[in-house]
Amino acid sequence: MQGKKAQHCQNQTDADRPKYIHAVIFGAPFEPTEDFLKALPFGLPNVVYHGPTSFIPLDYDPYLQARSLGIFEEVPRHDFQEVNAGQIVERIAQSRARFEARQRAKGVKAVNEEKVKQKEQQAVAQTNH
Repeated sequence: MQGKKAQHCQNQTDADRPKYIHAVIFGAPFEPTEDFLKALPFGLPNVVYHGPTSFIPLDYDPYLQARSLGIFEEVPRHDFQEVNAGQIVERIAQSRARFEARQRAKGVKAVNEEKVKQKEQQAVAQTNH
């Protein structure tokens, strides 16, 4: 919905327009170096985002090089700030396990339905002879 508003509103400033993320780099290092950032296939990113991190107390800034390049932006506090990659992976694994269990149950049901169908066909065949 925000995207449609941005298209049709002539008086919006750039700050008011929704921001879109065009790429996420999985497996990026915890401390993105200038060499790493410049070696990305699409070149130096426009921005490196990072939100509040309370579960890893640090005595140094892992985003110092991104800051020095002028591309670091800290995300303000938000409702999902306590969610980390480990929790997301765990949710995905749990969802996959539930999906696989449902698929196994469907398979067992299909096998049982086929057995019932075969028995019915056999019964019909025996009554016709």
